[in-house]
Amino acid sequence: MRFLYASLIRLHPPSFRTRFADEMRLTFEEAAHSWGPSALLGDALLSLLRQWLIRSDLCKWLVAGIAGLVPLLIAFGTFLPWDKPMHP
Repeated sequence: MRFLYASLIRLHPPSFRTRFADEMRLTFEEAAHSWGPSALLGDALLSLLRQWLIRSDLCKWLVAGIAGLVPLLIAFGTFLPWDKPMHP
């Protein structure tokens, strides 16, 4: 389990890893007995996903895409087929 946890730490972005890797390893050693290794592995996996989303600017692209679609849907919403009344 330690090897798997260390591998997850190595997959974090370099800036995060430089700052928090030692602390994460220490937390694993101290909390593995009380929390269980699987809970800590899950936490490290969530951290990995969060950090890559934040560091890769993917969140900014996602928000920009949604913000760009909203005005289009408002402006051109009348052209969408499901907005037109059905005639029997």
